[in-house]
Amino acid sequence: MIKKASLLIFSVSISHSVFADNSNMQSVIDAFTNCDSSFFYQLKTNANDFKEITDLAIKDDIAYIPVNSVVENEGNTHYFIKPIIYRGLTISGYQNIAIKTPFLGQYYYWGFIIDDSVDDVRQSLKQLVWQPYNVASYAANSKIFDNLAKNIGWQSNPYIIDGVAPRLNTIEKSLYLEPINEKQVHLVCSIQGDMDKNLLYSLHPDMKYIDQELDAEQKHNSTAEDEPSIANESQSSGHI
Repeated sequence: MIKKASLLIFSVSISHSVFADNSNMQSVIDAFTNCDSSFFYQLKTNANDFKEITDLAIKDDIAYIPVNSVVENEGNTHYFIKPIIYRGLTISGYQNIAIKTPFLGQYYYWGFIIDDSVDDVRQSLKQLVWQPYNVASYAANSKIFDNLAKNIGWQSNPYIIDGVAPRLNTIEKSLYLEPINEKQVHLVCSIQGDMDKNLLYSLHPDMKYIDQELDAEQKHNSTAEDEPSIANESQSSGHI
C-alpha cells in the first residue's frame, strides 16, 4: 500500500552562498500553504521576483515551477539557482510528483525542500494548526471531499491515518511536513483519492499542462514504436 505522505525519493543537501528574500516571495509561499490554485496564480503575478531563482513555466493565468518528470523519481526534483529565505527558513528546491495506481486512486504531491528541521518549520509556521501524522511527520489544513455529496464541498478531516488510502469516492488534501534527514524536510501539498480531471485541475492547475505534455509524449512514443513494424510489413510485401 502506498504510504500517503511518503514521497519515496531521496534529496541531497546543497550549499549556497547567496539567498533570495522579499515580501512578494513570502506572499507566494504563504499562498502555497493553502494547497489550492492560489499558489499558481500568485506565482504568475510575482513571476519577476523569481527570475534569479528559477525558470518558470507561464501558461494562461498561472505559472509553475517545472521539473523534468512528475512520473519518474529521478526527474521530480528541481533545485533553485539560489535558495529562498521564507520566514527564517531556507527553501532550496521544489518537487512535483504524480502517482497513479490501478486500485488505490491517484496521488499528487507538490511543494518545497527546506534545509531546516521539522521543529524549525513548525516554529516558523505557527499560524498553521499542525497535527501528528506519524511518529516523525505532521499535517495541516487537512480536508476531505465526498464525490457522492458534492453539495457540501470540502470538509475538515481530523482523522487522516498514515498508510490508509482514501475511501472509495472521496478525495483528501493536506499540507504535509516530513523529514528527509535531521536538517532537511519536505513541505508538500497532497491531493489523493478518487478524483476526476476537473477537480484536480481546480486545485493543481499546472497538471492540466503537464498532462498535455505527457499525452503528447506518449503519442509520439507510440508512433515511433509502430514505425518499425510498418517498415517490416512493406519489405515483406516487396515494397522498398
